[in-house]
Amino acid sequence: MQARTSARAAILRALAAATLIFTCAAVPADAAGGAQPPKLRLSEVEDISPVSYRADLTLDPEKDDFQGSIVIKLDIRKPAQTIWLEQEKITIDSATLSAGGKTWNAQSVPGGDDYVGLQFDAPVPAGPAELKIAYKGTVVTKNSTAIFRQKDLEDWYIFSQFEATDARGAFPCFDEPEYKTPWQLTLHVPAKNTAISNTNIASEKMEGSTKTYVFNETKPLPSYLVAFAVGPFEYVAAGKTAANGVPVRIVVPKGHAREAAYAAKVSADIINHHEKYFGIPFPYEKADQVAVPDTSGWGAMENPGMVTYAQNLILAKPETDSINRQRGYFTTAAHELAHQWFGDLVTTAWWNDIWLNEAFATWFEQKTTTEMHPEWKTQMDDVDSKLYAEGQDSLITARKIRQPIETKDDINNAFDGITYQKGASVIGMFESWMTPADFRKGVQSYIKQYSWKATTAPEFLDSISSASHKDVSKSFSTFLNQSGVPLLSVALKCDQGAPELHLEQQRFLPLGSKGSADQVWSIPVCVRYADGSGTTSECTLLTQPAADFKLKAKSCPAWVQANDGAKGYYRVFYQGDMLSKLTSGDVEHRLTAAERVDLMGNTESLAEAGKLSATDALHLVDVFHADPERDVVMNDVELALEPRAYLVPENLEANYRRFLLKNFQARAHELGWTPKPGESEDTQLLRPRLVRVVATYGGDQELAKEGQALAEKWFADHKAIDPNMINAVLGTAAYYGDQALFDRFLAEFKKTDDKLTRQRLIGAMGSFRDKSAIEAGMNALVAGEVPFMEGAFLLFNGQQDASTRKIPFEFLEAHWDKITAAMPSGGGFDFGSVLPQTGASFCDAQSRGQLSDYFKPRVDKFGGAPRALDQVLEGVDLCIATVAAQRPSVAAFLQNY
Repeated sequence: MQARTSARAAILRALAAATLIFTCAAVPADAAGGAQPPKLRLSEVEDISPVSYRADLTLDPEKDDFQGSIVIKLDIRKPAQTIWLEQEKITIDSATLSAGGKTWNAQSVPGGDDYVGLQFDAPVPAGPAELKIAYKGTVVTKNSTAIFRQKDLEDWYIFSQFEATDARGAFPCFDEPEYKTPWQLTLHVPAKNTAISNTNIASEKMEGSTKTYVFNETKPLPSYLVAFAVGPFEYVAAGKTAANGVPVRIVVPKGHAREAAYAAKVSADIINHHEKYFGIPFPYEKADQVAVPDTSGWGAMENPGMVTYAQNLILAKPETDSINRQRGYFTTAAHELAHQWFGDLVTTAWWNDIWLNEAFATWFEQKTTTEMHPEWKTQMDDVDSKLYAEGQDSLITARKIRQPIETKDDINNAFDGITYQKGASVIGMFESWMTPADFRKGVQSYIKQYSWKATTAPEFLDSISSASHKDVSKSFSTFLNQSGVPLLSVALKCDQGAPELHLEQQRFLPLGSKGSADQVWSIPVCVRYADGSGTTSECTLLTQPAADFKLKAKSCPAWVQANDGAKGYYRVFYQGDMLSKLTSGDVEHRLTAAERVDLMGNTESLAEAGKLSATDALHLVDVFHADPERDVVMNDVELALEPRAYLVPENLEANYRRFLLKNFQARAHELGWTPKPGESEDTQLLRPRLVRVVATYGGDQELAKEGQALAEKWFADHKAIDPNMINAVLGTAAYYGDQALFDRFLAEFKKTDDKLTRQRLIGAMGSFRDKSAIEAGMNALVAGEVPFMEGAFLLFNGQQDASTRKIPFEFLEAHWDKITAAMPSGGGFDFGSVLPQTGASFCDAQSRGQLSDYFKPRVDKFGGAPRALDQVLEGVDLCIATVAAQRPSVAAFLQNY
């Protein structure tokens, strides 16, 4: 989303409007026959739709403005004297409308930051019409939104990023997703550059020092999916799609072609997997995957035929590439390429249903990765994603998946963990309940029926209900249309004949929450239990606050797992001794790895709710610390670290370190800092996290000194350290380092152009505990030594430790004007909305009051910030309550160490 226009820019725009030439003289809104701009949607004030667009832009990557003209064919359903369009920072030079052999000249009507009205002397009649507009606009440099330009190495480039409401910065248009129409673009660019867009080039010609690219007309698209880029690109062939032989290319800034090797290897295979699932060939005429040097607020964008990615995601030098970076590209590409069907071919009609795009693509990214790379064992990552969503959803300020969109703030807020991760988890739960085969039939039916159209949730739910012959709509909607996580209380009863489970549901609420637990969902509850020498799985649909579920078991089960496969979007509160029976004995073979991860997260959340003690959760650390699965161990580490920030009394910090060492030190030393020949990727991924935790939070000085020594080797030769270990090595050195070490990191950052190395250095600069080093990072950001789009998170460093917790907030107070002037926005994201996070680690009433008093008068200036502040303040309240309730339990637990 855009930051609010500055007062100076508003004055300049008003002056420009007052001196328009040609046929478009500006008139004030109150003199325009009573015409007033819409508040949010164009349909509030007019009954007009675009039929097609033909846009012509003159773009130079070395300039901060552009010239444009656009021809919009219209369907005017009611006579109109004023036609409103969406725009931002665009100056209209002329506008005429033709219909029925007549031509009308327009006067422009100012409509605030987002709208412009075109007023005619008399109402134009209903029917087809053609609107022609000549205009000029701005190419931004500090943001990655609308039309923006960036420098990479020695060359400048132009890119576009229009989701959610930034196409209006490139074209005066109907910039809302329901308006899905064909677009035809023509770009005039300096001859040394090439240009790309959603479609193939229809023609190109040289005219002096300018090259003109005429692109094929697109299939119907909403404005936010139109895309283009200009610059001296290199093109790397990456194969063709299986069904129709559509070419796949990796498009990179000049000098980076060799860094596209991994992307070129896997991209076509991902598309081919998607074609098979959807039963529809790749729907566009090309499949470019495009590297953008720097982004803010977005990492990748699903523009049809021209997907864009932050350069760090898609490119890496082979000699310094890492497993995590490659997997990160794979999963991101799986997500964005899923959108080519679910989001592009079929598009949401309004932002309240953006989950149809993003939740589905997140779920399908997970499904694709599991199917194409089962050896990565990413089902545990999927559970982590669900647990993250459940944490967000525990707040009473949490959004609904299908949240009404009533303001522009609501659009900003829609791109969050509720839409993506909760939505994906709910889709996965219902896919499992329906069966994957029936769900796929429903998806294929939906895609085929609504191709090239814009849809709503009921149309999707009707499709999958028809395929499964179940009323999925009603049950699914209970998760779409209310916020919150169900808490499922489970009691095993074996005293009256056949075993049965007594189930009760309510909303999960953490300690300190002011919400009501009185909510009911239609929950697909699937359980698995011991049945003789084997196990049995059963499912039921819980639609009431309480119900009894009779099991098919012939005798009382020895244990019950109440979330079979960890697919259910609910938390389980086991009654009586059910939890101890589930976690005793051979739990490694009783529960899948995904279920073990889910159990740890579930138990931790119950401690946060006061249903269990913190000691109950910490006891699981000993159960799972030696687990053979990497992701289980890594989640066990996170469980062990959970009390560190707030619940460990100062006099027991040494005991806490001994607790960490008892559980993880031996394995960390076995792994060591240096990879060994023939190791699995799982081992290579476990090493950096486990060794770093033991060396830092565990205080293991032997490992710490080895890590610091390796950092010195890296300074001498960046290739001296295994790429998978660089972040851990540099982060460990920073943990024990001072400002002198920070200065060395900053010097390295300044002298390298390699994006991946710069990213690693930013991560290291954000790992210091030393007060002067933390402040040095913030000062480097404000001074421009570290670009905001690369190092913005340095503003939030220091919050893990009580002694430095307030530094980010205090620094923001002291440098507010500089920070807000320099910060970026883009991709449906206003950086101002994350500024309240400078106080997210507060855990006392006085600090909460300071945070609230400071931000309340300021948040309305930034899109999405009011809700963000409310959620931060709620988080502080929950922290205060948790400390009061659980600190004594943690203290008693640590006395044993």
